[in-house]
Amino acid sequence: MPRLSIALLAVAAGVLLAVLVRFEQAHRRDRKAAARWQTLSKVSALLGEILHEHTKLEDVLRLLVPTFADWSTLHLIEDGGVRRAAVVHADPDLERQLRRRLFEVPFVRDAPLGPAKVIRTGEADLLRQRHSEILVGQVDPDLLERAGIGSRISVPLRARQRMIGALTIHRRAVGAYGDDDIQWAEELARLIALAIENTRLYADARRLFEQSASANWVTSEDGRILACNQMFAQLLGFTSIDEVMRTPAIEMYVDTSEREALIADVKRHRRVAGRETTFRRHDDGRPVFAAVHAFGEFDDAGALLRLTGFLVDRSAQKDLEEQLRQSQRLEAVGQLAGGIAHDFNNLLTVIIGCADLMASAGDRPAVEGEHDPLDELTRAARRAASLTQQLLAFSRRQILRPRLVNLNDGLRNIHAMLRRLVRENVTIALDLDPRIPSVRVDPGQIDQVIVNLVVNSEYALPEGGEISLQTTTVDIPHADKAHPYIVPGTYVSLVVKDNGVGMDEDTRARAFEPFFTTKPLGKGTGLGLSTVYGIIKQSGGYVWIDSQREVGTTVTIYFEATGEGV
Repeated sequence: MPRLSIALLAVAAGVLLAVLVRFEQAHRRDRKAAARWQTLSKVSALLGEILHEHTKLEDVLRLLVPTFADWSTLHLIEDGGVRRAAVVHADPDLERQLRRRLFEVPFVRDAPLGPAKVIRTGEADLLRQRHSEILVGQVDPDLLERAGIGSRISVPLRARQRMIGALTIHRRAVGAYGDDDIQWAEELARLIALAIENTRLYADARRLFEQSASANWVTSEDGRILACNQMFAQLLGFTSIDEVMRTPAIEMYVDTSEREALIADVKRHRRVAGRETTFRRHDDGRPVFAAVHAFGEFDDAGALLRLTGFLVDRSAQKDLEEQLRQSQRLEAVGQLAGGIAHDFNNLLTVIIGCADLMASAGDRPAVEGEHDPLDELTRAARRAASLTQQLLAFSRRQILRPRLVNLNDGLRNIHAMLRRLVRENVTIALDLDPRIPSVRVDPGQIDQVIVNLVVNSEYALPEGGEISLQTTTVDIPHADKAHPYIVPGTYVSLVVKDNGVGMDEDTRARAFEPFFTTKPLGKGTGLGLSTVYGIIKQSGGYVWIDSQREVGTTVTIYFEATGEGV
């Protein structure tokens, strides 16, 4: 009986010991699992900061070393190859050696185990204990031995259903990892892959923001520029993005109330699209006409946090609109002037005809000394008829007799006459391209155009100077940004240029208006350039003026090339 009791006690003690061992093992597993998931939580929090430039992938791996690994590596698939993106070891000296060596030698893609196998197959690789294949294909096996490769887990990094790399953790000890560690490692890899992909997307978005052809910017409600791209800086006349960031947004507006109205609209509608706003260039103060597209970011209470948007430069379009309005004004004036000139020309024809009849019939008023009333009447009527011809040219109502003409020949023929028109301290230079094709124009009217332009240039050279007349062939394959109204094709250009006093912008804008002149009273009719405009337009050509004060004026004329050489 005592022997039986002793046996029973021994059995009970054995069972109790087994239970205690199992309990301790379970408790250890629970502690290990809790530590793992606590680490996952820390990793997740750290990965939330990975978008910041100061957070590195090594910082993430240091959460694993040495608690869950003696060392760890991260490989990323980039541009068809594999890059060792990070390596961390518990021993700083070994870490430096590993980083230097692993970054020097190429990745062995055909290695049978580890990250190479994971990247090839997309499946996790668990090494419980080292065997003969573990160092196959490795460039520096001695360094790996010293780093510790008793056991290892490699798991894939996946983002958006594609493989982007592999995470590997190592232990010196054999059997340090088991099947239950794979799930935890895969969850860790999922978090890291998600953060890496988000970082890439953020970098792409940032690159798009900075390198976009549109002028992008982000501003706070109180007027601080939080971000912008180089196009925004260039559009508003800044030398750098840093200079923009130091400038209050309110200083970029011609009218500060426009910014207040913009903010109010964003608060009311959450976004604005195509809002017309005038900005001021930082370098020279010139206005910039832009369409603003923006949306607001608000907090939970509905307060505006920031404004994000882009500008579309409409300055060129504004110039075109102004040119269109100017053209319409000229067209209206031309119609009015043409109607008056036509009727007045008919009356002058009657007056001149009656005066000629009186002269031929001998029924003329008495001549007193050198005063012949009939001659003076005839001369005055013919001068008036000449003015009406200029008005008819401006209104494009005169009859043209176009034929194929080589502009070079016309310029050579009237060169001597042009010399007699200008003062001795003014030179006239011809720069003629011998290869230009012919154009279909009225040669008499083109002569008048050239004479009017040369006389105008001569007046702009009170101290003397040079007037150049240049011809060349111009091919326009597509619409020109500066002059979009010009139909693509081949043209012969005639450019009359002087280095005279030039014109300001207001004067240049009105230069083609009839009766507009900057000459003193009695020195000009204001019909010279308007006549040029009318003849060129009636001939199917294009004409415009570029001018700058104290630099000079350039009048450019395009005729469509229609003759040989096209």
